[in-house]
Amino acid sequence: MLVEGLELTLIGMLGVFLFLLLLIASMYAQAAIFKYLGVSDDRESDIRTDDESLIAAAIAVKLKNG
Repeated sequence: MLVEGLELTLIGMLGVFLFLLLLIASMYAQAAIFKYLGVSDDRESDIRTDDESLIAAAIAVKLKNG
């Protein structure tokens, strides 16, 4: 009975390990596809400069306080 439990544990852990390897392989494949297509996560155009942020904060405080 102990041996059967160890076999079942080993099979379960092997299944989880293989699934994690599959996830890693799919992430590398997705990264390669995105690189090939030129998809990027650069958001420099969405980031405001420090001056713009300060101006927006000053306007918000002025509108709030009247």
